[in-house]
This record gives sequence, C-alpha cells and structure tokens, in this order.
Amino acid sequence: MDLRHTAESTPSYPRILFVGQGDIAETQDFFDDLWPEARVIANSSRDLYRAFGIRRGGMMQMVGPSVWACGIRAASKGNFVGKPMGDPQLLPGAFLVHDNRIVWEHRAKHAGDNPKWTAVPQIEPAIG
Repeated sequence: MDLRHTAESTPSYPRILFVGQGDIAETQDFFDDLWPEARVIANSSRDLYRAFGIRRGGMMQMVGPSVWACGIRAASKGNFVGKPMGDPQLLPGAFLVHDNRIVWEHRAKHAGDNPKWTAVPQIEPAIG
C-alpha cells in the first residue's frame, strides 16, 4: 500500500512533510504530478539529509538484485524512474518526529527499500 493511500484513508495518520533535493521549482514540479496536496520543502543544499544521517548507497545498494526486484514491482504498478534531482545515490529515509524527537525511522537498505507505511505509529494529538 502506498503512502498517499495510507495517509488519505487514515484520519489519525501523522502529517507528512516531504523533503526534496531539487530547487523549489523542481521539487514542486515533481510533486505536482504525484501528489499536488503534499506538503513539500526544497533542500537543494541537502542540509536536512546530512542532519538526519542519510547516507549514499554503494553499487549493490543502487543497482543490485534487490533494487532490480523492487524496480520490476514498481514498473508493474506503473511507476518508473524519472529524471534524477540532486544526488541520485542518496538512499531514501523516512522519519516520524514528535516533540522534537525521532520516534520512528526507516533507513533504506537499498534504493528500492520502502517502509511499510501502515507500520508508522499513530501519535495522539496534544490536548490543550
């Protein structure tokens, strides 16, 4: 199940903020096609990527058998690789930040490694 479907069908799902490696126009163009309502910031300097410890993948993490298998599965759903923005070797990451703390994270093992979005913990909203 993809993130957009999970977020839109689960009212208590945490608010999502995407961070793109491109400039503002590139990042907005990318999300305008995929999820126009998404909250997005451009981080072409990749400061946030460094702050969260996102690392670059090696050869096997970028084009190894696991990546090919994920690519075939994505293509069967109509998803294809587009024009790269920023550093295409940066591995994906997803973080749930609550009260200024990372309370859940997924650091990709390879370029095609996506988290199970339904496993993201639900955070009770603060009262008051």
